[in-house]
Amino acid sequence: MAYTPPTRTDFIAIYPLFADVTEPAYAHWSTEAVRRIGHLEGCLADGMNTAVMLAIAHLLTKAGIGTGTDAQMAAQGASGFKSMKSGSLSLERFDNAASSSGGDWATTSYGIELWPMLGSCVAGPIVSSTGTLPCIAAFGRNW
Repeated sequence: MAYTPPTRTDFIAIYPLFADVTEPAYAHWSTEAVRRIGHLEGCLADGMNTAVMLAIAHLLTKAGIGTGTDAQMAAQGASGFKSMKSGSLSLERFDNAASSSGGDWATTSYGIELWPMLGSCVAGPIVSSTGTLPCIAAFGRNW
């Protein structure tokens, strides 16, 4: 039986910052979230709903939907900034070791929370010409 994502009502109960998401937008982004991580359902098991909701929140935020700061910045085209200056305000984002290997997932707080869940499902040795590297860094990367 195919996985069914949480309803919009259930999602908003957990993530009220997305209360303004329309039903069509929610349907689109929840389908996309399942498309991206549904293949890990067997591994995520009881954590699948949490993972899918984090993925939906990540995708909605990147689309500029929601009332959180990250979503508002994305709506204004400023979500991927490394440094930004406006008048006397100067902001700079630094990569941290925990999120730097997360690729696109590391671009929102929801994706950063989701990344370890996904990584635990693909952990295992990576064999290279120099030996075996036990890590998850290859997940989501083009080597």
